[in-house]
Amino acid sequence: MKKILFLDFDGVLFDTIKEVYLVNRYIQTGQDFFEPVEKNSYKLFSKYKYLVYNIWMFYYYNLLLFSDIKEEDIVAQYKNLILNRNTEKEREFCDKFLQLRADLIKNHYDFWQSLETPYQFFLDIKELYKTKNIDIVVASKKNKSSIIKRFKEYNFNISENKIFARDELDKFSSKGEFFKDYMKKNNYSKAIFVDDNINNINSCKDNPEIETILALWGNCEPYSKGLNQEEAIEKINSFF
Repeated sequence: MKKILFLDFDGVLFDTIKEVYLVNRYIQTGQDFFEPVEKNSYKLFSKYKYLVYNIWMFYYYNLLLFSDIKEEDIVAQYKNLILNRNTEKEREFCDKFLQLRADLIKNHYDFWQSLETPYQFFLDIKELYKTKNIDIVVASKKNKSSIIKRFKEYNFNISENKIFARDELDKFSSKGEFFKDYMKKNNYSKAIFVDDNINNINSCKDNPEIETILALWGNCEPYSKGLNQEEAIEKINSFF
């Protein structure tokens, strides 16, 4: 029986919230990447990050989080904005976001590198990959080149064709649909998937062949039911 492990990147393998915050702050306010982080703003941005699971959603999220909105109004106003989408503005935003991130990596690599740190979960997965030779696919809306760089820095020798980013994932309505298609094409009968966003987890609910783990160490909605890093590793280890 062929089995595979599907992994998200941001909030699962690496803590990337500071990098995401600085890029979005630059777009919304024009503040330079190197300017100090305002603690309350960053805390609020991190707390409600669970609302965002596609880059285009930051276009609406930023309108609220970099304003004087009352905290109790954030969720309702965000949901209202999402119901009245402007796809042209979204595309412009996504292009700018990805270009800024690419420029940051190219021109200020050491600084960019300091913004993201690996979770213990990443290091444990790396060890499992070595000892059990398990099949792994990374599915993330992050730049593919950024993910590749991180894996190379930590000597995690996963094949680049097992990393799927925005261009590939946007062809599907959800991660669940992508996984189902990937498993069928590559003859996998069972999978386990780890993500820190409940929307991505729920996209697999009609696929009984895919077990899911909500990563509580990432950017989850308060009071979510999931697993911590140690529990997740135990479940993955027993799965394979």
